[in-house]
Amino acid sequence: MTDGSTVLAGVKRTSRDDLVVLLDPAGRPRGTARKREVHGLDTPLHLAVSCYVVRPDGRVLLTRRSAAKRTWPQTWTNACCGHPRPDEDLADAARRHLLDEVGLQPVRLRLALPDFTYRATMDDGCVEHELCPVFVAEVEGEPALDPDEADDLEWSTWTELRKRASERPDTLSPWSVTQIGRLGDMFADPLAWVREVGCPDARTMTCRERSAASDPFARMGTAVDDVIETFMARAELDLHALDPLVSELTAPIRALIHAGGKRLRPCLVHCGHAATGAAVDAHDLTRVAAAVEMLHTFALVHDDIMDQSPTRRGRPAAHVHFAGVHAASLDAGARVMGDGEWFGASAAIVAGDLAFVWADELLDDLHGAPEVVANVRRVFNQLRREVIAGQYLDLRLAGPWASDQQALSVALLKSARYTVTRPLEIGAALGRATPETLEPLRAYGDAVGVAFQLRDDVLGVFGDPEVTGKGVSEDLRSGKASLLLVRALELAAPAERRVLDRCLGRDDLDPNDEARCRAAVCASGALASIEALIESKLALADAAASRLPDHVADELAVLAQLLAHREA
Repeated sequence: MTDGSTVLAGVKRTSRDDLVVLLDPAGRPRGTARKREVHGLDTPLHLAVSCYVVRPDGRVLLTRRSAAKRTWPQTWTNACCGHPRPDEDLADAARRHLLDEVGLQPVRLRLALPDFTYRATMDDGCVEHELCPVFVAEVEGEPALDPDEADDLEWSTWTELRKRASERPDTLSPWSVTQIGRLGDMFADPLAWVREVGCPDARTMTCRERSAASDPFARMGTAVDDVIETFMARAELDLHALDPLVSELTAPIRALIHAGGKRLRPCLVHCGHAATGAAVDAHDLTRVAAAVEMLHTFALVHDDIMDQSPTRRGRPAAHVHFAGVHAASLDAGARVMGDGEWFGASAAIVAGDLAFVWADELLDDLHGAPEVVANVRRVFNQLRREVIAGQYLDLRLAGPWASDQQALSVALLKSARYTVTRPLEIGAALGRATPETLEPLRAYGDAVGVAFQLRDDVLGVFGDPEVTGKGVSEDLRSGKASLLLVRALELAAPAERRVLDRCLGRDDLDPNDEARCRAAVCASGALASIEALIESKLALADAAASRLPDHVADELAVLAQLLAHREA
């Protein structure tokens, strides 16, 4: 349906315009190639941009690709797509293609899907394989089409377009069908979304260089360790008084705490409190931080049972430890019920429950005002509900056949809120935070928390077990519903998909199968999409932290980089 469009002859692009940026498996530029040489039966992963256009009445622009296009000619799609030039800013590339292809300049431009990656194959076997960030632009005026790019246009309501993509996907380009679905998960109204007050625009999605005055992880570590050590010494005596055998439960808890870790959550409790500017009550701050760390110990013990992980922080996991207790008892001639695996898992569940109770008891020792303590407990309970909900979803959606949105939901609940957002909020509650402080802390926490989990997903497939302290290829063997593996299955070419279907979720993978799985994940473009999403989350976190006092913003920005780019 033609809608009053103007068709321009346009100026032909230079040879430089025809260069396509090729990407390595992590999404980093690795060279260039001529556009006409890139698209074929074995198209390499390369960089692109895609843009949706909305006008002030809320209608969204669709264009029909020119009959001269190599890929998907005469197919209706979003306003424009194209390839950035080498070293060109992505937002500038989106603006250039909007002007060149449809003759429009954006009033507003916002990055919507920084990590969108797709693979699509035409009937003749030609493949598109792109990391293609998606922008939304508000425009004014009428389009003027470049006939080499598009030969017709129509305007659609967002509701109509979502329905079309869902019910008649064959009438749209394959990439736009997926994009519309993911954009629909983000917003109900593209115009309202692109106009949101205070949202980062396309040019602010980068992280500024910052440095902290000292190691942020050193803030609470020793003080929290001292509180936990004193508490456990007393608690162990209480258990021993009940029955000497019961005190066996404390060994794996103590081992996990002594094995280290960076005391990330206590550090974030400190940062949340510091953001309020309140005077520090060292007694309450360290006990709140210790309670969060003890709760983390509970979660680790149970998580290792559910994931069937044999090690944690380079040591036997709790259920493996207790299986050893069972074996030692048999060797000593004691009568014990069940087999070692059953006993180990059962005893580890009880030990995790004990750590859960101890976390509560640490909060019983706060000296603050009743309303402050009640608010701390409210957030602490919210943290516990969310991590349990996330853990159940992780079980319920086990296997990488979950949807993209489901995998992100698990990452948010199981890791992001539990690891970053709620510890920040607990510290802020202790300092009587105002809504003006809580809002950027929450935005920072959700962004960094998801980045933290996404890095964990990458390390679960590509990490060095000598550094991570976890077994080799556990995520591959369990078929974990991580976003990385979900996207690998979605994006893989048929040969790689067969490898993943055959291997994921098998406990008997040999090193060759593991290597084939990693190669398939790399070839799919999934790793590139996850790395792009991590960087976009860091940029959002930096924007949120910038609304906090400078010394807190600096520390949080350094923490974000350390968490998202860690190797363990």
